[in-house]
Amino acid sequence: MNEEKPRISALLLSKKTVFSFILSFSILYLLVSSIDIDAVVDIAKETDMFLYVAAFIMHYLSIVVRGVRWNKLLQTINIQPGVAIATEMVFLSWFVNCIVPAKLGDVYRSYLLKKENSAPISVSIGSIFIERVCDIAILLVLLTLSGLLIFRKNMPVQISEALEIGYILLTIVVIGLVALWIFKDRLLMIVPDRFLFHFNNLHNGLYNSFSDGSTILLVITLTALAWAMEAARFFLVTRALGLEIGFEIIIFIVLAASLLTAIPLTPAGLGAVEVSIVFILSTIGIDATLGTSLALLDRLISYWSMLVTGSIAYMLSDRT
Repeated sequence: MNEEKPRISALLLSKKTVFSFILSFSILYLLVSSIDIDAVVDIAKETDMFLYVAAFIMHYLSIVVRGVRWNKLLQTINIQPGVAIATEMVFLSWFVNCIVPAKLGDVYRSYLLKKENSAPISVSIGSIFIERVCDIAILLVLLTLSGLLIFRKNMPVQISEALEIGYILLTIVVIGLVALWIFKDRLLMIVPDRFLFHFNNLHNGLYNSFSDGSTILLVITLTALAWAMEAARFFLVTRALGLEIGFEIIIFIVLAASLLTAIPLTPAGLGAVEVSIVFILSTIGIDATLGTSLALLDRLISYWSMLVTGSIAYMLSDRT
């Protein structure tokens, strides 16, 4: 496994990244050009800044919760960076995810941990993978429940198909994890010697967290709390615009948007997330102009502010 330092500047200037930003801005252009942008600006000017600042705070607190979660997972493999350092690394990984596609921020987070604790990347990748499985599992369950509450038996085909694909992929991942656990000894016999060290590290990173019931419960609780805080952020943005939207709808929108950030075509789902928010809001009768204003204000927090604060943290951090 290659454990060289990820070069952020090289990744940012790569053809794949440049293409992803061209695609993102093309999608955003199509969205903005289809509505009255002056009306969007007028709506945004009426934002309750107290509630909007509270939404900012909620967003960044959710990153702290994810830092606490990762620190707990790392403790199961005898790595103890501390909550503050783990949170900083999670924050920097989110920043990297905002500037390059394909969730490469997770790899960068493993590199930062290796630099801090000399922990092989193959160890921490396992813990991050468990994070992702928990995120997707809870996301799909909450997305399904909120979707059923909103649409009853008339859930849009695009959404139901996306959920089906999500459950299929999650099932495949779970089966793979079970198989890796059951057939570990057999796999050890066929894995080339030069990869045995990384295989054992990855295996420990994946399964040590399951050896402690309290850790599993805490990770699940923190994952649910992190999603709830992201929903609270969007709730505060809607209230800042004077919108009265049911919390089940807010949960559905936030989780559906988060699911799109996993698609490795654009950085943090830029473009696709904004369009999905406007689309879902249109299904409950909110016009595109108001929906676009809401989407852009929310993404100003969850995406654009991350570029600013992340850039500052990246330049000032002694871990990068």
